[in-house]
Amino acid sequence: MHEDEEFEEDEFDEDDDIASEQVIGYLINVGAAIWDGMDDEGERIFKFNMPILHEVMPDLYDQIMEDIDQVMLDLYERGLVEVEYNEKLEAKFKISPEGRKELAKLGFDYFYPDDENSEE
Repeated sequence: MHEDEEFEEDEFDEDDDIASEQVIGYLINVGAAIWDGMDDEGERIFKFNMPILHEVMPDLYDQIMEDIDQVMLDLYERGLVEVEYNEKLEAKFKISPEGRKELAKLGFDYFYPDDENSEE
């Protein structure tokens, strides 16, 4: 698969290791993914450029966003995340240190950078 080729999400078999490697290669080539190291089990970790990912693979983007929503809801229900709203009714997340560890284990920590909105 070359950089100028479009990827057909409908034809992708996620259980096919070769196809998975081709998808990752494609996402790296178009700037939608970058390698970010290895997890504790030796699996590669990638960070996604979500605007580009949304453009080139909207189904994968939607799945990641659904996963993040579910994880944040779970953390909220466990008391590890608080939601505060500003005057424009935009949600701001206050994530506990334990919640940040959970996000990091799942590879979602870079979606919520450690800043003044988190508990210390």
